[in-house]
Amino acid sequence: MQDYIMNEESKPEENAKRCMMDAGAQVARTLGQKDAIGALRAIMFLAEDPISMDELEKETGYSKTSVSTNMTFLEDRGVVRIVRKPGDKKNYYVSLADIDEIISQESDNIKRIIQTYLTAVEQANTHLEEAKPGEEVDRLRRRLAYIKESSINIQKYVHLMNEFTIEEHIEILERELKKQNSIKK
Repeated sequence: MQDYIMNEESKPEENAKRCMMDAGAQVARTLGQKDAIGALRAIMFLAEDPISMDELEKETGYSKTSVSTNMTFLEDRGVVRIVRKPGDKKNYYVSLADIDEIISQESDNIKRIIQTYLTAVEQANTHLEEAKPGEEVDRLRRRLAYIKESSINIQKYVHLMNEFTIEEHIEILERELKKQNSIKK
């Protein structure tokens, strides 16, 4: 675990960055990811301009290999993308700072996960067609039906989430909450 130690000798802006890297590392751990992923994500959120691998290494204190591996992970997740500066052969990274763009990318990840489960449910049900009737077969069919129903609901939810911006979601939900609260009174 990387420690981002704040001290009185550091500039306030360095301590501010460390606060964000700490928060990023905590979030990454919550998601079962490496601290470096969270720290790099935090630095990318703070960056207004494209940032190089060398700058990321310097900002975080992680090795070039660690930065490269974890930035590839973030790129694969759609959190960052590589850009080039004219006349420069280095790769630079930019963050997808637009929250709607990030949510759309995460939604795509969820869709892929759900589709994997739905495919597995269909394959599992195909295998159960050949099974002899019994308590375990009935139990598995019930669970598979539940997983399928839940997965389809998640797909619908993710689809609806992508139909609106964050601001629109907030507006819709606040309006609905007001309606529900007025009905309860």
